[in-house]
Amino acid sequence: MNTRLLDKIIVTTILKPFYRHYDIEGAPFKIGNTVRILDNPNDDDTFNRKYSSRIGIVTYFEYDGGCCQTFPDDPMIGIKFRDGKIAEFWKEELDLFI
Repeated sequence: MNTRLLDKIIVTTILKPFYRHYDIEGAPFKIGNTVRILDNPNDDDTFNRKYSSRIGIVTYFEYDGGCCQTFPDDPMIGIKFRDGKIAEFWKEELDLFI
């Protein structure tokens, strides 16, 4: 079993994520910010390179998924793309797009 599958099982059966679709004081971005996905700056083996250089919108913050998130400054950040898909990233994997 790979790490990604194990993480999915834990999050969907044990830890229920709570998506905050509102701004959090101290969070690295604001809901509605446009961001560009960087090319795996953390050298994370779970990073999906198909998102590199894509642009999306910050839609939520998630602090409860069991990935060592910390409140308020280090959430998983939900990014929605033009095709409607949503993926989560760490703040280091995102750059504000102006």
